[in-house]
Amino acid sequence: MIVSEQLAARFRANHEILVAARDRLQAAVDSGTADADQVTRLATVKELLEPVTSTEVDADGKVIEVQRPRQFLKVDPEGRGRAVEVLGDLEHAKNVAVLVPGMGNSLDTFRGQSDRGGLIRDEAGANDTAVVVWLDYDSPQGFVQAASKKAAIEGGPRLAECLNEIDDLKDENADVTVVAHSYGTDVAGQAVLKSGARPKRLVMTGSPGIAKHIDEAADFVQPPTRLFTERAPGDYVAYSEWHGPDPANFPDAIRMATADPRGDDPVSVHWHNEYYRPNSEALRNIGRVVAGHLEDITTTDTGRGAETELAWGVPLNAAAHVASVAYNGVSAAFDGVAALNGASKPVDLTKASRSTRDSRSGVER
Repeated sequence: MIVSEQLAARFRANHEILVAARDRLQAAVDSGTADADQVTRLATVKELLEPVTSTEVDADGKVIEVQRPRQFLKVDPEGRGRAVEVLGDLEHAKNVAVLVPGMGNSLDTFRGQSDRGGLIRDEAGANDTAVVVWLDYDSPQGFVQAASKKAAIEGGPRLAECLNEIDDLKDENADVTVVAHSYGTDVAGQAVLKSGARPKRLVMTGSPGIAKHIDEAADFVQPPTRLFTERAPGDYVAYSEWHGPDPANFPDAIRMATADPRGDDPVSVHWHNEYYRPNSEALRNIGRVVAGHLEDITTTDTGRGAETELAWGVPLNAAAHVASVAYNGVSAAFDGVAALNGASKPVDLTKASRSTRDSRSGVER
């Protein structure tokens, strides 16, 4: 069976799972037996079943609108819910991005992650890019659950398995970039460190750290993977280093700017959840990595002090320290897994260059 037939069969099967869930939930609502969670889930499932509209050029050269069902490699409408959605043509794309969300996510929040995946695809070039929005782990719900590495340890092998599957489904020459945010960076770290995942590139935004003993990229990534990081001014999660040293400080990672160093950035990115804002340098740099336009990346080496002056100033540093102490205390009491076991340091990783085509890119404004 060729790849396109495999994909079509997977998409149909998961569409049928959603149809069955919709009918079951609708029956519960109609009979008056549905609880509030079921009502919410029904709305979610209906939204997931809505076709997407795209413009294409037909055989006569005319631009037409085409409606197609959404494409799910996996979907589970039960419990908190899980989904793996494909945006674009996975089989023929030149570049593939895999988006790994952080804490606070479920099937009922998946629309936001799908929209984020769409922004990444548009930025990288929709004609040549496919994005896989991967929510196939139990995303922590709140800071107490996020203090535990349990979800990352369980999710890492699942992410690695998905990456292996994508390798079989994509064009053999297409590069894969994992784009992970917040707690999702810990999941991606586990996939790379423990489960042998080897994406071409790994982007981490707003990371709380990978493990206490990991303080450089060479501690957990091996060739051909290259690590790219972003930390926005005022990102208290990155500052607190809840799970380990901040990857944005790793000497052998490429630290990307979240503001245009030339001062031409119309959109300011601050705090923890703004890395994917349209027209921001943060999103532009992510798109450049996914598209393989590494020569266009802008970089920065700003420290926490300078960044917090751009946000709230000195009090934010103190707040981040308090949060770090509290978080790590909860983590130790919660599951006692503050560091990963059995990690070793690869020896031959070529140090990533921090150069940029623009010499002014070392300062974030």
